[in-house]
Amino acid sequence: MSYRKKKMRAGKLHQFTYTVGLLKRALLKWARVLFQRRSQVRLPQVARIMELLRRRNQRLRPNNQKIDDWVDGYIQQCILKGQGVEILTQWCLSKDLEARFRAQGNQFTPLEGEVGLLMREIPEIIRIFTDNGVRVNWWVTFNGAFLDRCRVTPDIANQYMAMISGMCPMEGVVFLDWEREMLGGARPKPSDIVLAQFGSTISQKAFNLDFANLLRRVRRYPDFSGSEDSLREELKYKVACEAEEGRFLFGVDSPFPCGQFILVPLEFPERYVFFAALAPEFKKRIMAIARPYPWRMDAESLTYEL
Repeated sequence: MSYRKKKMRAGKLHQFTYTVGLLKRALLKWARVLFQRRSQVRLPQVARIMELLRRRNQRLRPNNQKIDDWVDGYIQQCILKGQGVEILTQWCLSKDLEARFRAQGNQFTPLEGEVGLLMREIPEIIRIFTDNGVRVNWWVTFNGAFLDRCRVTPDIANQYMAMISGMCPMEGVVFLDWEREMLGGARPKPSDIVLAQFGSTISQKAFNLDFANLLRRVRRYPDFSGSEDSLREELKYKVACEAEEGRFLFGVDSPFPCGQFILVPLEFPERYVFFAALAPEFKKRIMAIARPYPWRMDAESLTYEL
């Protein structure tokens, strides 16, 4: 065979190999796109559940934080795996409970917001899932303040927790003391990383806004005599605790490994901004579908018709 024919044959083989390579890459790309599209297709019950939940979210509060698509995917995975959907709600044991206890005659009487949440809202939300064949495990944890001077006395806290725990009639709703039953009796601790690298881990804008809100609140207490500088240091400690709690909920010791849970907050979603400092995906777990601050006696201005 002549040199020219050999060269022509080698050229044709090279061209054929190149064409096959292009086809192979195109087929692989098409397969990846098809797989992604199939994985994004939602089950009919997921679509029904999310339509109702997003409707609640939009009606609850103007400019409410929207429900992230992560929630849709998480619920779908729970269905496909035959698992229950894990929902976490953190109930703040506010210092204001002491003033409320005195105002109600040294006892606790349920407020309209608490009755509405426990007797109507939570059962309605659970039924959205169960009517579509999805089981829910709803964990309500009572969380004390991070700062000593903001903590309610143990006796009042126990009376309040007992009242709230006895009000919800739904199965699948469990009430827990966060420190005693989730942290083994330990107080929450701050993140050493955040304390050491505060400026690089925490948004200054978010911190300044939180500080302004804190300053406005503490000025209502006549016995507060601290300086603004000391208050800033207290807030840094609190922010570091929130960042550590967010990290814990995503860590190996979390009751929800790898952050597989939905957070239904009883505070404005913005209050969880620092929980995402060490767990950037935290915000995607937030599903604001319940009235905020049910424990406040002055919460009428914060509630909306569902």
